[in-house]
Amino acid sequence: MNRPDVTPQLFRPQPAADRQQRIPQNRQSGGPPKRLAAGSVLETMRGLAPKSDKGRGNHRPRLLIEVAHKGLNKHGEELCGDWVKISTTDTHFIAVLSDGLGSGVKANITATLTAEIAATMLEQGASIEDVIETLAGTLPQCKVRQLAYATFCILQVHNGRQAYLVEYDAPPTFLVRQGRVQSLPTTERIVYGRTIRECQFGIEEGDYLIMVSDGFIHAGVGHTLKLGWGWQNIAEAIEEAVEARPDAWQLLNALTYQCSRLYDGKPGDDSTAVVMRARRAVSTTIWSGPPADKSLDALALEKLMSEQGTKVICGGTTAQVAARLIGTPLKVQWDVKGLIENGSDDERIPPTAHLGDIDLVTEGIITISKAIERLKDAASIHELPVRQDGATQLARILLGTDKIHFIVGDAVNPQQVGDLVRGRPMRQLLLEELMKDLRARGKVVTTEHL
Repeated sequence: MNRPDVTPQLFRPQPAADRQQRIPQNRQSGGPPKRLAAGSVLETMRGLAPKSDKGRGNHRPRLLIEVAHKGLNKHGEELCGDWVKISTTDTHFIAVLSDGLGSGVKANITATLTAEIAATMLEQGASIEDVIETLAGTLPQCKVRQLAYATFCILQVHNGRQAYLVEYDAPPTFLVRQGRVQSLPTTERIVYGRTIRECQFGIEEGDYLIMVSDGFIHAGVGHTLKLGWGWQNIAEAIEEAVEARPDAWQLLNALTYQCSRLYDGKPGDDSTAVVMRARRAVSTTIWSGPPADKSLDALALEKLMSEQGTKVICGGTTAQVAARLIGTPLKVQWDVKGLIENGSDDERIPPTAHLGDIDLVTEGIITISKAIERLKDAASIHELPVRQDGATQLARILLGTDKIHFIVGDAVNPQQVGDLVRGRPMRQLLLEELMKDLRARGKVVTTEHL
């Protein structure tokens, strides 16, 4: 059967002969990679291990796992029977995709419990044996079909380099390296009556990892496709998509678009994808508010300028302090002609300014509150409005950043004493709300007060 058409922006159709050459030999049969014999695991691990550091010194930059996920509810259901839990720290990354048996409320509850329990236990250092034992004791099997109430796929990454993958009754995970889907060295073993697949492998910069639930595999079955989309066809589509070097959100949107299209907009099963991309982390430092002690002004500026990555100042008084210390006048950007889509909204956002090597200088309270509004309406940087006001620029920087450090000055502006909430400046409360949103997105957020 011919493969279905794919999303034109990312999926680039290839001649059939060319596609056949690009499929790894062990996927010619149309299924996932053949399971490797135990004796071949070490050999395969050598092929998937990070490249040698020889000639480059011992330092290899820590990689960050960029992640995006989206679920399509089964047609007619209000809740999705799949659940995704992401946990990120400065050194560890955990992604869990769980698929509850059936659909609707029961599937949603069991998938949620499975993902949350697994992620929480792994965060606390539990082994996969401990996790499975707890899940087996917590979630009973379906008495009719003798199946566990939820399947799962778990990926742990340490320092962005060493990965450990565990799959229980879930579709095999896709690893894409240098544009090609690779065979993962999985082995099987039985843990508390459940047969799991697991493997350890190295992560390289530019790698993609994609988890999908059964709904993707069966997309279009009995409708647009007799046997569904299938693992191999999805692998081919992914290979075509990554030629455009998409970020995680772009690849995710392309895959979910095609999945929905194969279902004709009415998914026959809950369908969820988790897309991950290994890349170098992007950092941003934001200074907002002068220190309570004026003698610390120079220290605050020094902290800002010594950090790597993007540098932002939020606050008119803070910008004036920085300009005085740098010895450079602020250059306010009054003209945004041609960049405004909604004049009445943007006119309420104070203009930005230029100051030396600082990437963005904005006003404080109004700009931060508007940036929070922008973030509430955008799951990714691609969903932000095409504007250049200070709030949108700030939101764009934050969504494109992985590690954000806030330098928060505790001085109270005499002109804003009336805006104090429970004795605290409104600016600080807004910053805390902003940090909460960023942490919920899996970003690493740190703060210090001066």
